[in-house]
Amino acid sequence: MRSTLSFSLCSALLAATAPLGGAVPTRTPPAASSTSSAVPPEQDAAGGIKISLHRRGSAELQQEDGSIDFGRSHAHLARARAKYVRGLENFELNTGESHFLAPSFVDPTLLPGGGGGPDSRKANETLKRRAAWGDSTEASLDWAGDDAKLKKRAVSGDKVFGAGSGRLHGVPPPSPASAGPIANRRALEKRAVYNPKVVYNPKSGTKSGAVALTDHDGTLYTGALSIGTPAKTFIIDFDTGSSDLWVPSSTCTSAACNPHTKYDPSGSTTSKVVAGKSLSVTYGDGSSTTGVVYTDTVAISGLAATQQTFGVATALSSDFANDPYDGLMGMGYQSISTLGASPLFQTLVSQGKVASGKFSFHLADSGSELYLGGMNSALFTASSTKAYPVVSQSYWLLAAKANVGGSAVGSVGQFNAIIDTGTSVIVAPTASARQFWAAVPNSGVYGSGYYTYPCAAGPSISFSFGQTFGEQWAISPESLNLGKVSSGSDRCVGAIVGADIGINAWILGASFLENVYSTFDVSSNTVSFSDLA
Repeated sequence: MRSTLSFSLCSALLAATAPLGGAVPTRTPPAASSTSSAVPPEQDAAGGIKISLHRRGSAELQQEDGSIDFGRSHAHLARARAKYVRGLENFELNTGESHFLAPSFVDPTLLPGGGGGPDSRKANETLKRRAAWGDSTEASLDWAGDDAKLKKRAVSGDKVFGAGSGRLHGVPPPSPASAGPIANRRALEKRAVYNPKVVYNPKSGTKSGAVALTDHDGTLYTGALSIGTPAKTFIIDFDTGSSDLWVPSSTCTSAACNPHTKYDPSGSTTSKVVAGKSLSVTYGDGSSTTGVVYTDTVAISGLAATQQTFGVATALSSDFANDPYDGLMGMGYQSISTLGASPLFQTLVSQGKVASGKFSFHLADSGSELYLGGMNSALFTASSTKAYPVVSQSYWLLAAKANVGGSAVGSVGQFNAIIDTGTSVIVAPTASARQFWAAVPNSGVYGSGYYTYPCAAGPSISFSFGQTFGEQWAISPESLNLGKVSSGSDRCVGAIVGADIGINAWILGASFLENVYSTFDVSSNTVSFSDLA
């Protein structure tokens, strides 16, 4: 086993945001000296445990006037790239072989400047032929113009998810029904009105077996877990795109660490340092620090995993100071773990602490939930569930196709898609994104991997999975809209972004997941989607 381990906090850094008005995110953490013991969980009739979550959605990428904030969006993608590069490195270290999604196996045409072949050239020509929209100022908008804004934000200290705003009211109405069979048609009808931010208090939930996911106005989904004996509570970001648990160390006294609950091994009778191992923490902005590896009792809503391995960061990036969570819990497979250790949920399964090897997410404007040990029947439509086999036990990886107007985009074809609660948007390789948007009526290039469409007539977009690709899972107009290209514009920027993030796959983040009830099964190695109730 490795004596020195590298660990990326990029996914955690994806999640930081400030609420309306640009204030520091409101959080009600347990007191630093909190030692409340874990209580036995209250299970529902199916034996599962409901964990309420607070959610943050793609509104994080909008400015106050409803236009997209490219500075935040680019930083978000950079941090996603750091996470996936690290995950692929971990896979090779843990298994002794390169993952088939690694850059060394990537078709060069999928990378920036890679040419693209006939389909790519056709996509370019299609997009170029489309007339410029709006007035001359709006039509000239591209990344060069936004670069100055990005530099200005860097000088003023505006971080990736700093000052935020609520989603623009009056999102585009649902598109006309497509010819294809849409599995989750309700996704096209829901969330037309913005739901105000809910301030999170992890101790205010009812004792009904629920631990809530908190809404932070974007795609960070946080809840609470406890570590140690006696137990100490931490606010955690739950991320299916990584596989490690980490929290800050009590030895970290920097401004970034001080707002957060810290882990003190001397305060737990069940704490044990993992000798000979250290933690190298790499951030999405390129900075890094070190940490320590421990085992201890970790509990979620009273479900206690004993001798769970996790990282303890002895320093944090300055960006972390305003984040509304203390640490991160990865929920991918062990093969991409930085620590080479069993992820927390898999530990709960192996120790017989949960009813089944399933966990499910309901990501919504309010009432978001992580459900451990099965599915919450109150949140999805009966008989609508479809299960799809994972392609590789690393990420939650599915075979997928993208559809426009009910028909698969032939130039894109079949691709690998990672289902990731830790990413806000949908990210595609640059050439694939170009080919996809060329198939979208009235779309246009907005520069550097971004594409636009008429806000008042959003396209009908869905994804299909598995071996038959028989069902289409739709994206609602609100989920697709990252914001207008400029204040007062009638053009919106799409949530499907083209970017090289170091992995040959599409990343289906919250822009997709908030339209379905998603279930991850470590026993059958499947991901299921259900129509929302």
